[in-house]
Amino acid sequence: MENKIRNIGTVQHLDEEGFIINNLSLDSIQEEYKIIIDETLAFYKTHFKENLHSIYLRGSVAKGEAIPHISDLDTFAITYSKVSKKELMNRIAFWEEMSVKYPYLNGIEIHFESIDKIMSSERAQFLLQTQCICIYGKDLRIELPKFGIGEWAYAHSNDIQKGVDEVKAWLKEEHTEKELKEVCSWIMKRMVRIGFELVMEKEQCFTRDLYPCYELFSKNYPNKDKEMREALKLAVFPTSDMDDMWKVIYSLHGFLIEEARKRKGEN
Repeated sequence: MENKIRNIGTVQHLDEEGFIINNLSLDSIQEEYKIIIDETLAFYKTHFKENLHSIYLRGSVAKGEAIPHISDLDTFAITYSKVSKKELMNRIAFWEEMSVKYPYLNGIEIHFESIDKIMSSERAQFLLQTQCICIYGKDLRIELPKFGIGEWAYAHSNDIQKGVDEVKAWLKEEHTEKELKEVCSWIMKRMVRIGFELVMEKEQCFTRDLYPCYELFSKNYPNKDKEMREALKLAVFPTSDMDDMWKVIYSLHGFLIEEARKRKGEN
């Protein structure tokens, strides 16, 4: 079957005061993912009990746009105290069990941060306030500031070279085909989102969804549409052929760096 890019995803508009609107709703979650969410909540409650402050959902499942065999379940828990490495090991067995029960699920992200760390990190607060919805406990977002298109909205374009350098270093070792595809998808998603960050202020909206990122970039840079579409394709349908991956990276890398410098007013 042909790997076809689907026009899905949304942008988050700004309110009258210029703050990013979090438009997530529990009512939007698709039925086939609700049972997985329930089992994931049970996992959290069983293993972390009274240490749990609240749990959040983000990504395509939270938006009601999950695609079978492509989308994962991305969860984020806030705890009263730091979770130990030993406690985190429980995640592996849980994911193995869930992958058998629900083969259409492409992974479960189970992430923890202590409430103290959240309250001392504006980056974490930005993520929580703009891209998450509370599914258990007291919603900490009520206590957090709102955010517009400022420093924390630029997650990638402030250091474009870093991602490429990380991939180069990682590839010095041997890796499985699956691991190669994972790193390909990671760097291509980064490229697509960097493209959007170049035009974010002009478009006066925010998104991490790949298709809208590509679409709004190409609207402003039509001469780079072909290259960015290739990055989008490899983000969704990654390859283990690193030569193909580097061709796409190098077709965009220098351009993105130069345009990011222009955005920041650098020479």
